[in-house]
Amino acid sequence: MISELTYGNVAVNRSSDGVSGAAGQHAIFTPLLQKGWMPSHDGRALAPGDVDVLIRILALVAIALAALPRAAMAQAPAAPIRVASGVHYEFLARWDVDQLNRILTVDTPKFAGITVTYSPARNAVRLYRVSYPSVIPERGNRPTVATGLVAVPDTGGASFPMVSYQHGTVYGKQEVPSFPEQSPETQLMLAQFAGQGYVVVGADYFGLGGSAEPEGYMVKGSHQQATYDMLMAARAVLADLRITTPKLFLSGWSQGGFVTLAMLEKLESAGVPVQAAVTASAPADVFVALNGFLNFPRKIDASWVPTLFILSSFSFENYYGVPGLARSVLTDDYFELSRKAYERLPFDAGAVPTELRKIIRPEYFDPQFFANSAYGRLVAAAQAYRWVVKTPVRTFYGETDEAIRTELGQLPMAYQKTIGNDRVEAVSTGDTSHRGTFAKAVPQWKAWFDGQ
Repeated sequence: MISELTYGNVAVNRSSDGVSGAAGQHAIFTPLLQKGWMPSHDGRALAPGDVDVLIRILALVAIALAALPRAAMAQAPAAPIRVASGVHYEFLARWDVDQLNRILTVDTPKFAGITVTYSPARNAVRLYRVSYPSVIPERGNRPTVATGLVAVPDTGGASFPMVSYQHGTVYGKQEVPSFPEQSPETQLMLAQFAGQGYVVVGADYFGLGGSAEPEGYMVKGSHQQATYDMLMAARAVLADLRITTPKLFLSGWSQGGFVTLAMLEKLESAGVPVQAAVTASAPADVFVALNGFLNFPRKIDASWVPTLFILSSFSFENYYGVPGLARSVLTDDYFELSRKAYERLPFDAGAVPTELRKIIRPEYFDPQFFANSAYGRLVAAAQAYRWVVKTPVRTFYGETDEAIRTELGQLPMAYQKTIGNDRVEAVSTGDTSHRGTFAKAVPQWKAWFDGQ
């Protein structure tokens, strides 16, 4: 790939491997010099002996710039860059230290409803949106295109640890990592990790961000594929930026906690080393979570729980190819509203009922029916903890989380310990809400990663 860098009035050709050396600079500048381009600093023509000095100086400057990571030279949004793997990436923005620290001290407390002490950002961050090819396993590996984010510390360095962050449930198509200005959870990860020397990457998942697919909410195989391919795409982008990432960490909150564990399972099976993995408020077993909402509701259960049934029923219908599945789960009164919510069409969010019995058909409150239904069987397959985990894992849970029961937060550890495996540890964040659990877990994630 050839691009142009401009130094004063001189355009210098540059390949993806860097600016050419001194010999190449002579070839670039000689035509200009032959045409009489020999100005001095005071506007007078340079003496013949000074021409070679000028050439040597410009050549040294070009070589020095070529030695810098490409990330350090990007100054403004530009056209997408295609790398050899077919992955495209584009520079989005540079967030400075002040902006990152505002996220930690002002924006995150508003989002989470809790004040947490974070270590302050030390460096600015450069943000890139990535578009990459993938396939949908549940649809016969049909090709698709997905998007995600790569964030690089703006320090001039060329080697950083990497953390892959898997985001939680969102209601806007662009409330995802590659649109970081719309994603408060991504902002916290950027401020706490990328602002302190970590490369941060994150997949948007199929159906979100720039994806043209319907959403694949809690569709395990597709989550694994989207995150795995995003990791490979991120590495291709980083190679093009001349950045190395010797250590890989995984993290995720809520839905992203489930996705993180599913991703870890796939990476371990593929032999990809992971230093450590963490989750917060992870529904590691979706059947356990939904069964609890249906049959053992708590007073503190979130008002948005019905949305989980909406997103999963339509997603399973589309990805597993079960026509009419969502209609078999949702009542007629709210089916059309639910469809619009799933498809991100205009709808009245206030009209979505907060009571499950208004939106879920009555037969699903019979545990036997739910377990044996087409929907229930698909839900039962959505688990991400029943394999022999090889990587150190910590699952953080809140004791007053309105979406994830304490026991569900501890489930991956309990299962692994039952088979004799001590690699998974459950960690309480105390009396924290769903968002509060995430907010309190993040600095603990970083402290643990820093020690690896």
